[in-house]
Amino acid sequence: KRQEQELVAQELRLQTSRSELKALRAQINPHFLFNALNAIASLIHTDPGRADEAVEQLAEVFRYTLRRSDSEWAPLDQELAFARAYLDVEQARFGQRLTCTIDSDHLPPAPHVPSMLLQTLIENAVKHGVSQTREAGRIEVVVRAAGDVLTLEVRNTGPGSDDRGRQPREGEGFGLRSIRERLKGHFGDRAALTLLR
Repeated sequence: KRQEQELVAQELRLQTSRSELKALRAQINPHFLFNALNAIASLIHTDPGRADEAVEQLAEVFRYTLRRSDSEWAPLDQELAFARAYLDVEQARFGQRLTCTIDSDHLPPAPHVPSMLLQTLIENAVKHGVSQTREAGRIEVVVRAAGDVLTLEVRNTGPGSDDRGRQPREGEGFGLRSIRERLKGHFGDRAALTLLR
């Protein structure tokens, strides 16, 4: 009976986090679209080729978001391709101020991960890191697979980042809380979200 209660509680957490994720996507997409369109409008006159590439990447971002809006899981390869398209649009926005790398050592077949989880981490890195400084910024996505353990790490420069040491960071917004709840709902204590500065 206790296990049944735990399963019911876990399912309720997952349903809540799914609802929050849909609300988060609806909130994020117009903001992201507005910034992307402004960047593209600026590029049309200065770098038409880059503007064209940015439009294609923006279309890919929205195609993927629509495809995955009701799907809880996605192959890691697709999530990484989506992350690349998303970062390409952000690079069009920030220009020379942003460099990005994606480094993954996973082997086929690609494991399935909660959909849009990686994008939420990247968006958080842009919003609370790179966009908060006028200096050049960097976002690094590092994926490591070891047996049945998968580690997704998003590193960024900006306020709060400190190269002298990695200390736990306090506080998180709606997107990070949603990630934490989804991980807990799917994996219980076998998964964790850790914020370091």
